[in-house]
Amino acid sequence: MAWGPHQTITRAALDVLPERERWEGVLGAKNLGALTNYCLLPDLRGKDLGAFYADDYLLIREMPMHVGHTMPTVETAFGPYFRRALQALRTETPENACRQLGPLVHFVEDVGAPPHAKEKCPHHKELENWVRGDQIGISGYRPRVLGSDDDAALAGLLRRIKGLVEFSKARADRALPLVSVPEPDQAKVEPILLESANESARVTADVLLTVLTLGLDGRSGGAGLGGTVTAAEFPGRNEHGARVVLLDTDYATLATAAKGAGWRGQYEFRDLPAGSYRVLAYRTASQFQILGPITLGQGRRVELNFDLKPTEPAGNIIENPDGCLSYLDPVAPDRWKQAAGGVWTSTAAWVKPGERYRCGAALKDPGTRVSFRFEARPAKDGKSPEPQICPLTLDGAGKGEVIVQAGDQRISVAVVVESTQSLTSVIDRVWVVPATGGPPVGL
Repeated sequence: MAWGPHQTITRAALDVLPERERWEGVLGAKNLGALTNYCLLPDLRGKDLGAFYADDYLLIREMPMHVGHTMPTVETAFGPYFRRALQALRTETPENACRQLGPLVHFVEDVGAPPHAKEKCPHHKELENWVRGDQIGISGYRPRVLGSDDDAALAGLLRRIKGLVEFSKARADRALPLVSVPEPDQAKVEPILLESANESARVTADVLLTVLTLGLDGRSGGAGLGGTVTAAEFPGRNEHGARVVLLDTDYATLATAAKGAGWRGQYEFRDLPAGSYRVLAYRTASQFQILGPITLGQGRRVELNFDLKPTEPAGNIIENPDGCLSYLDPVAPDRWKQAAGGVWTSTAAWVKPGERYRCGAALKDPGTRVSFRFEARPAKDGKSPEPQICPLTLDGAGKGEVIVQAGDQRISVAVVVESTQSLTSVIDRVWVVPATGGPPVGL
């Protein structure tokens, strides 16, 4: 159900970018070129991507929950991700800035997909995948900057998006009669969808030129903040970075892992507004730490180093396992979601198929039910196998642990806490830790 040629559309936009060498000189050719991968981030929400989580760049203070990709709900994404992309270009490392561009590029391209532009459009799969990616190209197009300052550029972006939506709605209306017949001829539909793909590339090129021009305008003189984060081992995923956040602001970044024993990462901010800040550092399998307040002065750099202690038990691969971290939304725990019926579910953590894991919980409310849900990759037909579910048996003190052997096709695990109350009122902590001994428990 994804707009098939996202990567090709992004590549076509980059190919016509004016002063490409200039932008590569500032950001690095590798980082800018990686936009062809970062543009996929919203379709990978909740996923562990090795060095980082997709949600590190998708969940921001202005958008703490995932947003839909079709009209009209997707309209809420453009302002927050446009502002966040500019901020990252101005204050973060090139690698982080290019990753943070990914969500904006994705949502811009998404509204160019005919079934995303046309509300409640039937034949969704055909209308966003029956397009020849090898034919996408906008050679000769000259991108334009959509405004001379942030507010004007955002207004220009929204006007450009409105035009793209109308363009692709018209293509949906032309293509629908062709795909609605019993045996549709794909060859007749492909040229119509190609028009939308190329228009998406033109709009993406305008957006990229705009954010690069405004975000890399050479301004300087703000405050600097940087340092190291030392953290515990993250079993099987030790390449992951650490999140560093200036609390009660929109400023956040990812500390990049350095080579060596243990785990140690570097982070850097530049051109921050002078002022007083409290700073959070967090990494999976470690306890978060908050330092400050610290005072940042105009034109000066402050070094602030973090030493994150291991979780209890050590090696816990569940993010925010006690629910106490809530920097995105002060009334909701980060990396957890609550269904309408009151069930809390953690963000899925990557596991190795066939390996054993210690799964446990310590509860404040012993009557709360906890289970562990191991999921497999969807089959080629798109259907997902039944989950492997392990309910937890607790002792009288509300504690319990079980060793589970993940099935051969299982790639992730999530913790399910059944309660209508706030998460922190019912759990002390939950954990999933690679097992080093003990017999597996059959399910």
